Amino acid sequence: MTLQELIDAVKEEKLDKYQLEGYHAQMSQLYAKMQLEMADLEKMEARYPMENFKSAVERKNSWKATPSGQRLIELKRYCIATKEMLNSLKSRLYSQY
Repeated sequence: MTLQELIDAVKEEKLDKYQLEGYHAQMSQLYAKMQLEMADLEKMEARYPMENFKSAVERKNSWKATPSGQRLIELKRYCIATKEMLNSLKSRLYSQY
């Protein structure tokens, strides 16, 4: 399932404990995969060449304009959303026990 599909599925109010646990597990796995991809992109960012830029700010802005930089921005926001959804799922699960 994609992140968007998981978010849509979790919106359902009447999920039982087993469904919530399943969605929590899937979302946790997806979160872990995104974190690993972010680590790779951050390593690429650290190796982004400095020689063509006058300042670190120019270099950072240039990196953000690359496809990898854009993906990193996207993943950072996805991870924030996923973390919020995991917290919500956790709360819903605790209320079921």
